[in-house]
Amino acid sequence: MTTFNFAPTANNNHGIAVEWGICEKYSIQRTAHDHVAYNMGSDVVVGEKHMSVKASKFTLMSGSLCEGQTTFDGIWNVYEKNVASNTFVYGTKDGKAYEMSLDEFKTFVYTFCTLERESEKNGGAMKIRCRAESKKMLNWLAERA
Repeated sequence: MTTFNFAPTANNNHGIAVEWGICEKYSIQRTAHDHVAYNMGSDVVVGEKHMSVKASKFTLMSGSLCEGQTTFDGIWNVYEKNVASNTFVYGTKDGKAYEMSLDEFKTFVYTFCTLERESEKNGGAMKIRCRAESKKMLNWLAERA
């Protein structure tokens, strides 16, 4: 796991602020959120790095893309099999990014995420969601960087 610093942009959505801040670090300009599905593309592409950018309380993927899986392992297996990214970045509220391989990201997800059901309005499927950023999480990341 490696780290780098970035400046989160001004945005009411923390996840977008982190993603756009990382884009700016690599001189990529964004004016609209792209909403690319995890299995169709990546949030940020720099050379050979196809980055999936995550922030506090992220959803691993939409419940509608979990192929009917209802367990943590089942949903993770669908994600791992189909994800288009080869690099995974967790961006903190204070502008520190932790860049991970898929194996490192899996350990992070299994440590800090839980199963959650989407709203009925969104189909009611199970999905994986990360907990809110905490001191425990930040310490865990720092110890592994």
